[in-house]
Amino acid sequence: MDPTEPESMLPPRPTALAQLLLREIIGAGDLVVDATAGNGHDTVFLAECAGAGGRVLAFDVQAAAIAAARARVAAAGLAPRVDFFQESHAMMDRRAAPGAVAAVMFNLGYLPGEDHRVMTTSAATLAGLECAAGLLKTGGGLTVVCYPGHPGGAEEAAAVEQWFATLATRRWRVARYGAIGTRRPAPFLLLGSKPKEIPIERRGRP
Repeated sequence: MDPTEPESMLPPRPTALAQLLLREIIGAGDLVVDATAGNGHDTVFLAECAGAGGRVLAFDVQAAAIAAARARVAAAGLAPRVDFFQESHAMMDRRAAPGAVAAVMFNLGYLPGEDHRVMTTSAATLAGLECAAGLLKTGGGLTVVCYPGHPGGAEEAAAVEQWFATLATRRWRVARYGAIGTRRPAPFLLLGSKPKEIPIERRGRP
């Protein structure tokens, strides 16, 4: 630990931790996905990691989010690296080939500053996660920041965490990171790393 870092850095916010962990996974030239573009913070991060030869596919159903993310990306000088889609992340498998993506990021909830009644839902999120799992390549990373503190957020967070538990039965490496002892349910990060495929002739053997 660097003693010069401000105390507020520890523990890191789930969004910051997601970026920190994926930075070790994403390489120059990679194809990556921002499943919830929002205000564009993760979009910019992914574009920086993928480099000039890489590509970011950014999704959001809200026009305000697409506009905000596009403006942030342009201000960072990264517009040529990003393709925006005003559509559900449950449709991302129409935009990339299976096994082609290095990382997918989800940041659930609602868009700050906009209508809080418009938010991610369990059904669409789970569908998007299934798409993401199929698109990721071996060793690819999947991150989801959940917000159980807002109306409907606890149910969605529980459903996503249960889905991640099923990944463990499919040989994925999964983890949960979050603050404890908070006054209200705190945001937390779920992380998964896709394993190598098991050869068919070896499946079922000890």
